[in-house]
Amino acid sequence: MFMTVFLLEFQSWYWSGHFDDPELRGAYEAMNEPTTTEEFGRGFLTLLRSDDTAATGIALDFYDRAEMTERFVGGNPFEDYDEEVFQVARELLQQPPRPRDEQAKIEGANHASALAALSRHGLTEEDTDAIIQVLDRMPAVSLRERALDAARVLLEDSKVPDPRLSALVARVEACFERVEAVRALRDSQDAEATERLVLAIEDDEWRVRQEAAAALSLARRFYAHRPLLEGLVETWPDGERSDAADEVREALAEGPHSLHWEEAELDGELLESHRQLRTPTSEDAHRNAFCTMLRSGRTAAVGIALDHYYLADGLTRFGIDDGEYAAEVLAIARRILSRPSASAGADHASALGILEVLGEPEDAETIVAALRARETPAVVRERAVDVAWECLERWETPGEKIVAALEDLIFDGSLDMELRTRAVNALFGLGPVPRVTAVLARAARSDELPIQVEGAIGLTFRDLIDEHRSLLRELISSWPADAGERAAIVRKELADS
Repeated sequence: MFMTVFLLEFQSWYWSGHFDDPELRGAYEAMNEPTTTEEFGRGFLTLLRSDDTAATGIALDFYDRAEMTERFVGGNPFEDYDEEVFQVARELLQQPPRPRDEQAKIEGANHASALAALSRHGLTEEDTDAIIQVLDRMPAVSLRERALDAARVLLEDSKVPDPRLSALVARVEACFERVEAVRALRDSQDAEATERLVLAIEDDEWRVRQEAAAALSLARRFYAHRPLLEGLVETWPDGERSDAADEVREALAEGPHSLHWEEAELDGELLESHRQLRTPTSEDAHRNAFCTMLRSGRTAAVGIALDHYYLADGLTRFGIDDGEYAAEVLAIARRILSRPSASAGADHASALGILEVLGEPEDAETIVAALRARETPAVVRERAVDVAWECLERWETPGEKIVAALEDLIFDGSLDMELRTRAVNALFGLGPVPRVTAVLARAARSDELPIQVEGAIGLTFRDLIDEHRSLLRELISSWPADAGERAAIVRKELADS
């Protein structure tokens, strides 16, 4: 048996290669560099002859890869084991489809690996029923293409093509043409597109029905079609699983509670408004719930509304334009931050989230105050760093007072190291701004390795690396070999530039 670069750089088509069993782990590692020809061969056979489906699947993937590349290297190193490979592949085809999990990258990975190997000169008419069973499930793209390729090989090679297989291939191809047509309507919110999606809910194929339902669960269409979607989900059997079905279930599931108010107790109208925020029954109900909480004057309710404005899957989850409320939300956030916290910092944390997305240069003093506060809860300091990061990046001119406040935080040894390194990160990518560059260079010269590494990373950005190349070389020469992944970034940037 010989090795080729095409195999040594290969991992697997459908499997992660993570094994708890030391023998299988060693066999898999032997299929990758560094290895020897003998170890490579033993690794392949160990995987192929294992009782572990993932291991045999990987061996079949290697066989397929070897067949695919044999014309470049003059042969397949596994060809002496053709019959054994095909036998193992047929055994995998008789198994139920493997669910997607930590080892299997796709649902039905065992069938995909089996068909990949068999399609390399191993298919016979005896495999027809197994291929029909795979195709009849209307599998997702990777397995579907493998099964269609195998079916076409059989149909082309057979003197009397199996009519069942011919009809099924045509049906699968037509089904997924309709799936693609439905997907093309996802981003269109006009009435004609919506009408076509509602009609597609009645399609003969479950894949098309679920894809149409997923499109109806997007953006503002969701509100009008929620009752329809709830009814559809109840009719879908467990065997009909797809990403589209998951998308519908996720849309119907409760949205987030909040970021900072999980322990808050609401009652009456505010409790119902919170429920509508998380599971809106209509667009009007969603808007009214948000406004009711935002304008309630109740600390927790206002905080939850601010969190829902901030969260990507909050107010805008189904296409509401949050810009309509931006001025009011920003004014409320500023008012909250102008007075002492009324809730152990949660109200300030929620308000700072609004400054993160809407804050303007006039909010710089408020951000500085939050950064300099040392008696506030950790969540407020963490949020303040995030706000500074976003605002410095968004504003045309980085606020020098914010930079100075971040510098004080970076070099305050009484604070948590993760917060301090994050403060360094907030200065990344701002260009050749002298004040910012000076702080990064000071951080790079810090006696504390985590701060030093982050400062060095900041100096590797395109506008700064040439000026600081000698400092960076001096730094990396002083770092231990196990300085970590962040240090490796600096080494790589220096090597590549």
